[in-house]
Amino acid sequence: MRSYPIAFAITALFASPAAAQAELHPVTPETQALIDSEAIHMPDGSWSLTPALDGCAVQREFRLGDSHVTLVMKRLEGRMPVEFALVGGDFEPEERLQAGFLPGRGGLAEFVFIGSASAGDREGVFFAGQPFPAGGFAAPTEAVLARDTHYFIAQNDDGDAVVLRTGRIDLALDALQQCGMEQLARLGVDPQRDLRRDAALVNSGALSPTLGQAYGMAMRQRRGMLEGNLPIRLVIDDTGTLAHCHAGDGLTPRMLREAVCETIRDSGEFTTAMDVNGNPVASTLYTNIVFRTRSLTNWPGADGRNYRARD
Repeated sequence: MRSYPIAFAITALFASPAAAQAELHPVTPETQALIDSEAIHMPDGSWSLTPALDGCAVQREFRLGDSHVTLVMKRLEGRMPVEFALVGGDFEPEERLQAGFLPGRGGLAEFVFIGSASAGDREGVFFAGQPFPAGGFAAPTEAVLARDTHYFIAQNDDGDAVVLRTGRIDLALDALQQCGMEQLARLGVDPQRDLRRDAALVNSGALSPTLGQAYGMAMRQRRGMLEGNLPIRLVIDDTGTLAHCHAGDGLTPRMLREAVCETIRDSGEFTTAMDVNGNPVASTLYTNIVFRTRSLTNWPGADGRNYRARD
């Protein structure tokens, strides 16, 4: 059997104090023409909230004549990535997409890994990232930018574009945050509790080979390969046991997400969080699993687009 050596790293999700400023893309002439002619999808109703332990979601409908577009944002909590679903708009998973809120940082982020989404008989795409790209040192925060947004824009290099008149999105993001905190409480975690010591994964290095095997099995069955980062939220109970494992990026194939959580559950070793009085308490732990392939030779379908398949 041919082997495919894989390198992994597990690091703290928010270890970097300041991310480098992201490269942004201007709106295309086609997008600007939509804005200038006011060919903009207007909201049809308010944001609706759907609570879930693996990430709450807000959804809103937009219409322009007979065109109907649905925008969904799903998030575990806090600064975790947002999964965006855009149903309608005639975008395909095979295409790179530039999308984001404007004004925001003044440009759109590019998304390479695109999945398929649907709502009824309408097809669409989904992708994951922060609501606003990294802005560098001393840049305005998400909370500040979210109060001033006008549009959500998606465009591609073929001239396809859609402009949604979202208005300010801070209330929608606040609803996701509040919902996430409530879901944590249902999992036995008090997100407001002061801690003397955080929970920690103490054998990340030893887990890497096991994660490599899990990756190999999952991707071999899919006949594909991917590289990228998988943010994970772990709930460690007051005995130091992994009680829950949630992936923060649904673009990663379900089989691989489940294999990663199973590996951490079976082989992970944790220290328990302690409150200010030294008592063990349930807490959350965030890790970022970094998939880095060492060899792509003769791997069927190794085109970097394996995210696109539906679960």
